[in-house]
Amino acid sequence: MGNDTVELNENELLWGRLFLATKLVERARQVELSRVNISLIQAMVLYALKVSPEPLTPSKLARMLCREQHSMSALIDRMEKQGLIQKKHDLYPKNLVRVVVTARGEEAFQRQRSVNAVTNITSSLTKEERETLGSCADKMRLWALELLRQMQPDPYGESLF
Repeated sequence: MGNDTVELNENELLWGRLFLATKLVERARQVELSRVNISLIQAMVLYALKVSPEPLTPSKLARMLCREQHSMSALIDRMEKQGLIQKKHDLYPKNLVRVVVTARGEEAFQRQRSVNAVTNITSSLTKEERETLGSCADKMRLWALELLRQMQPDPYGESLF
C-alpha cells in the first residue's frame, strides 16, 4: 500500500477548517461548562427557554436545537428529574406541553453564563469580522436547511440564533 494522497479543492479544505474549529470550540465549551456542573445541551435548552419570546414545546425545542424528537423528549425528562425545567400543560389545545425554567434551572443558567471564555471567543475578531462571520454563518445555515429539506421528509426548523 502506497501513501496515496488526495488533493482537496478549496471548498473541501475550508469545510475541514470549519469542522475542526467548530469541534474545538464545542469541546472547550463542554470542559468549561463541566466546571459548573451543566452539560452543553442542557445549557442550550436553558438558553433557548430564556431567550424565546414565546412558549416553547418539546417539539419546537427539538427543531430549534437540531435534535430528534425522541432525544429531546428524553433530555427534557432528565432535566425535569434534575429540577432544571418543568413541563406545563396549560397551552391550547390541552395536549400541548410547554417547557419552563424552574428556580433551580435559573441558577444553572446563571452559572453557565458566569463561565464565558468560550462564548466570548468572537471578541478576538474585529466588529467587521464578527459581522462577516455572522452573515456567512446565516447563509450556510440556510443552505444546510435547504439541503436537509431535500434529503429528509421532516427537516429541522428555524435556528435558535
